[in-house]
Amino acid sequence: MPSSSPATGTATGNSRSSSGLCATHPPKGASVRTWLAILALAVGCFSFVSSELLPVGLLGPIADGIHLSVGMTGLLVTGFALFVALTAGPLTVLTARFDRKWLMVALMGINLAGNALAASANSFAMLLLARLIVAAGIGIFWSIATAMAIRLVPEHQAVKATSVVLGGLAVASVLGVPLGTFIGQSLGWHAAFLVLAGLSLLVCLWAWALVPSLPSQGSASLKAIAVAYRHGPIRFIFFATSLVMTGNFLAYTYITPYLQNVTGIAPSWISSLLLVYGLAGVLGNFSIGRFMARSLRAALIGTLVVLIASMALLWAFGDVKPVAIASLVPWGMSYAALPVLLQTWVFRAARQTGDSEAALSLFVIAFNGAIATGALAGGLVVDTLGPKALAPLAGMAMVLSLLLVMRSRHARDLP
Repeated sequence: MPSSSPATGTATGNSRSSSGLCATHPPKGASVRTWLAILALAVGCFSFVSSELLPVGLLGPIADGIHLSVGMTGLLVTGFALFVALTAGPLTVLTARFDRKWLMVALMGINLAGNALAASANSFAMLLLARLIVAAGIGIFWSIATAMAIRLVPEHQAVKATSVVLGGLAVASVLGVPLGTFIGQSLGWHAAFLVLAGLSLLVCLWAWALVPSLPSQGSASLKAIAVAYRHGPIRFIFFATSLVMTGNFLAYTYITPYLQNVTGIAPSWISSLLLVYGLAGVLGNFSIGRFMARSLRAALIGTLVVLIASMALLWAFGDVKPVAIASLVPWGMSYAALPVLLQTWVFRAARQTGDSEAALSLFVIAFNGAIATGALAGGLVVDTLGPKALAPLAGMAMVLSLLLVMRSRHARDLP
């Protein structure tokens, strides 16, 4: 990741005094302790994302355990994301005046409680309640995590800090989902949630020890979120994010039944293939910065084209094992690059509103609303048309997002 580039300063605004997005940065490079604090944010991201996506790799075992169809069990993903979309804004407002260090400690405690409850769940209702507890925390976490990282480092390292935090998302795909799938297949799906509870406790203690005090800079009102939505560029990002993520999670939520029933992959290979997807995601997350430094718009369009091409391959050659497996690589790379691109865009757009957390709350709402919509639609598709229909429908939503980016005047204004 380049340490200085045209994309770097724009993540926080052209000037610290006028943007209102971050506190005054230290004049030199961040200390080792600071990077360890940022790493705590990244591992917190890993923990939350692994908690959110764990059912993706264990839909079959969980469905068998609670005696529901795979499509109905997918509501654990849909309900989670829908709850985040509905509560991220209000909960971020309610916690807007809390010191960010202690808020993060509390959020990891919430993640711990939710996963511990899931580890003991024996019914759909109890498991859904456990998922909603975690969902209450993740919406706030996503609204503050990257803003916290940017406040901790000098301005020229803002994009690097953002990529490190969001790297937790990519690594969750590499280790979280595949490892959780492996644990769930070997020891039972309850054990996978128990491991995540333990990791949440570790991050809670880590944040308590190393993350410095960060007084809130948010406006503490829903009005700020409404103002952010009325801002044209942020509203555009909201819709572009909603479309592409709906398509992605329509397909990804049910990638396990797709690989098993369409491609003919044995269940024992699923965790390994999810690992391939995740490794590609790490590469995409940490390599997109150099392309973004040249042009954010071009990098976003290119990433969307690769994502659409992956869906086209799965649709046309999903029953050909080598091609289906190979398509997981560009899919993983392009998906993991999107949060870095889109959140950097959010920070640039938020320069004019002066409230990055309000803008990020909208991004969280769009992102998780799309997960809920995609997972719900995917479940209906799997139960009615079968998993073969997932890829073309997902690709259609992604094409709409690409057309929006290519034609929007807000996107054309991007360097």
